[in-house]
Amino acid sequence: MSFVHEKCKLTMMATKRAISSASRVRRLSRMALGSHKYARVERGIYKLIVDEAIRQGITVLEAGQDNGISMMAEALLGYVDEPRLTVLQRLGYGLSDVAGKPSEGSIVVETGKTLNHQSQVVHSLSGASVEGLLQKSALMDLKEENIHIIPMVHNPEEHGDDTVSRLTDAFCALEEAVCRGDIPSFGVVSNGFSLPPKHPLHLDWKSTVLKAACDAAKEITGNKSNLSIVQLPANILETRGIQVARDLKSFLNANTISMLNLPKTLEIFAMRPLTCYPDQGTGDGDGFQLIDFPIPTEPGITEWTHEMISPPPVYEATMKRALSHFDATEILEAKQERKLSEHEEQTIEGAKILIEMIQGLDRRLESSITFSQHERELMSNVMPVLEGTFEEIDEQSLEILQDFFAAHGLAARYHIARRTRSCSIEGGKDVMPYKIPSNMKMQEFALGQLLKEQTISKIIVGATKPEHVRDTMQIFKQNRD
Repeated sequence: MSFVHEKCKLTMMATKRAISSASRVRRLSRMALGSHKYARVERGIYKLIVDEAIRQGITVLEAGQDNGISMMAEALLGYVDEPRLTVLQRLGYGLSDVAGKPSEGSIVVETGKTLNHQSQVVHSLSGASVEGLLQKSALMDLKEENIHIIPMVHNPEEHGDDTVSRLTDAFCALEEAVCRGDIPSFGVVSNGFSLPPKHPLHLDWKSTVLKAACDAAKEITGNKSNLSIVQLPANILETRGIQVARDLKSFLNANTISMLNLPKTLEIFAMRPLTCYPDQGTGDGDGFQLIDFPIPTEPGITEWTHEMISPPPVYEATMKRALSHFDATEILEAKQERKLSEHEEQTIEGAKILIEMIQGLDRRLESSITFSQHERELMSNVMPVLEGTFEEIDEQSLEILQDFFAAHGLAARYHIARRTRSCSIEGGKDVMPYKIPSNMKMQEFALGQLLKEQTISKIIVGATKPEHVRDTMQIFKQNRD
């Protein structure tokens, strides 16, 4: 047997010990720290979040793409404690200049503009690109730290009919990285796992992912594949991922002959446990959060949206104040006695626009689905109206508008949370109605349901503050994670 194969044997033994150790830790917690919110967090706060995750016993951390990799590397620099941490790093997407020709094995996914020039998003799974991404990764420079880096091939289904061959190329490069001792194993992360088979972006775990894994292992080592993680979306409203996890585990447990290079152990990680997308994450639609919000209802008093029966009182009060302030009663009364100045006429017209805007925002509250949608509406519809109508606004009027928008945001959170709960109780396509206790937060119920699914090894949850990590970990502990 060649030297490479002997080295692979030693690496596989070390990986097996690491997996055994990870299994012992998993009995303490199945929570992993997600990365999708890292872009909203300052670098200093990000380190505090990572530190809190480690303090809470979380051993699997997901690095965000692009700057998220360097942020994670900075946060983990000098970590030599126990237990050993596992960091997931996604591979596949990258940026290149529009003028440049995509390299072999790469496809252009999207073309757009950056601050200085046009760029294009490319997706590459060639062996050379995989090795290049690993070499450039700041995480791979953490040689002294007690950390394992697990590369995760991201959305390989972007390559359409060429997915199997491209994925096999990527897996071959990753098998060689395992043999060199650079990484212990690798994985795949994709929305496509949870999409129906007829969807153009569906990723089949058996005929595509396991086939590519077995083919690559056969070509490089002749041993079992080092594919160790399949990461897919799963939540109480997007339940197909749960069924895929069951099918995959059942197949691996029963299969011993047809695919001889199947991985020895394969863990399934669930992502987006608290975010559901109507388009299943394949388009530009907003995802709505399966959570309740804490809202200040009175000075010094905060209530959760599932405990409230109406929007916070401050909203009604600030709206009435705003409508009263902008009703232009004095000028309209003066109009009965004299001709108004041009400035007064403009004031009446501006007041009318503001009142219509406030009343329109109020009417649309109950139809809000996501807070992102709410914020986007303010930026795209409300702000242009204000900027286009008024050259300047007096200090009192500005303060009243700011108070109204702040209270309107609280009311929007209330309506969004209630609407989400209602959708979950009613159920939908392929989703049975849920009986959600009225005294239970939405996030507690959603995570609790997912924790019942034993085929799922880790549930990946994001955080923008250290206290979010603590609050989420408390839910895991309540469910005897």
